[in-house]
Parts: sequence; C-alpha cells; structure tokens
Amino acid sequence: MQDKTRKAGIAACSLMAMAAIAFAAATHAGKRDVSQKSSEASVVTNDNGTVSRTFTECTVSTNGSMVTEHRRETRTTLDADGNMLESSTSEYAQSYSVGDVGMTAPKPSIGAKVEKAAPVANADSFMGLKFGDEFKGTNFVADAGEPTLLRATFEPKKKLAGFDDFYVYVTPRTHKVVKVYACAKKAVEPGASWRRHYLIEALEKRYQTWARPRSTFRPIYSFDIGGGRYITTVLAGATESYETIIVAWDDALLTLAADETEAIRVEARKAAAEKRSLRVSDAADAF
Repeated sequence: MQDKTRKAGIAACSLMAMAAIAFAAATHAGKRDVSQKSSEASVVTNDNGTVSRTFTECTVSTNGSMVTEHRRETRTTLDADGNMLESSTSEYAQSYSVGDVGMTAPKPSIGAKVEKAAPVANADSFMGLKFGDEFKGTNFVADAGEPTLLRATFEPKKKLAGFDDFYVYVTPRTHKVVKVYACAKKAVEPGASWRRHYLIEALEKRYQTWARPRSTFRPIYSFDIGGGRYITTVLAGATESYETIIVAWDDALLTLAADETEAIRVEARKAAAEKRSLRVSDAADAF
C-alpha cells in the first residue's frame, strides 16, 4: 500500500492535537488572563520518496486588553530510510490591544447622539481594480481552483512592497472583476517582533473596519469591507508557492460568474446536440 501511494505521488496524513485551555483570574478587578494553545502536525510523502514533516504550535494569550499571538513552525525532511536531510524552524509573533470590547466597535451609551458614518472612499476597489469593472486583458487562463472564473496577471499602479505577483479573476463572459490577489513568495514580516503586523493595520486604516482572526494556529484574518465585499489575509504559510497572500472579492459577482458559466455550458450542450443531429442526418442520407 505504501509503494502504491508513493507511485501516485502523494501520501499525506494530518494529526490534529488541541492542547488544553488554561484560564487564570488576574489579581486586579475586572481583568482576566487567558491563554489558549493549539498544535497541528502533518506528514507528506514526496514524489522522490522523501518524507516532509511539519509541526506547528500556536499560542494566543490575553492579558487585560493586550492580545499576543505566537506561532512556531518546525519543518523536517527525511529520506526513505529515515535519515534527516533538512530541518528548519520559523516563528511569527505579534501583540496588540483590542480594548475591553474585543474585536467589535464600542456601542454608544444610552441617550448619546449617533451620527451616520460617512461611506469609506473607494471601498469598492482593491489594488487599484474596481469590482464589477471590465478588465481589459488578453492573457486569461482557466484555473482549476476557480471553475467559474478566468484568471489574468496584472501590475498595480502602485506596487505593494514585498509582494511578487498580482492576479485578477473575472467573470467568464463579460470579464468583470470579481477577485483580486496580491501574493508574496516570502513571508512579509512586520519589521519588529511583538508588534501587530503592519499589513493588518494598513487594511484596517484603508477600509475602516476591524480585522477578525480566523485561526488559532495560523495568522489568518478576514475583513468585511461592506457591500458584500470581503478580504482575507494569510500572513505566513499560505500555499506551496506563496507565504503571504491577500485576496479581496465581491460575493454578488461570484454569483454572476456562476450564472455566466452555466449559460455558457447550456449553449455548449445545445451546440453539441445540434452538431450531433446534423451528423446523424448526414450519415442516414449516406446509408
């Protein structure tokens, strides 16, 4: 069975182990220290017979209004006989204050005057591309991961420091902008330890909304920028090709892309049926 999976080029298993959650009350009133730990292990057999192992540990601690996230990842590569070929360790950490209200905006007190917030300027765009606009490109390719969209590369007017590649995903027929990716081959570091990542602060400033953590063991954050549009940021370990990825998309345009894809498929099936009917008729006449 082991040989068979190696011939196929993939053999993976994931071992999930969630550590115990410890809570300790602080000595001063109204404050509480909370520490949550988790870990994840994975083993993958590569095409050349080597085995890659990854062990990730994450700790999220809260001390009053200060949140600290620490991530440590150890990667090892063994040959078919179990001999160590390579070993590396990377760490990521950030600390920030979220206040006693957590990751939500404070509620106004009773009787307070509530003013309607002004709309965020250019919240309908990302990396200079406006959602719903037609992308004037010619280098469209299909992407197996996005079967209802077409992909193209582009160069933003203002380059984002530390990022290598930029992709736009469009509807298959009208080529309207649906998703925009910014990808970095190396993890984009904050520049100082134990400080909140500057990309998270920049996105919060740009779209005037809170970042919401989405994983206890990976630096993943999401943003609701309004109007059915969202942003997800993976600061480290995003994919095999990229360490850091930021993607923004429009939900309504995803639905439009699915509708256009289905219409194209219906037309293709209709054209195929008509072509077959003509071939049957021609063959019948020949007989």
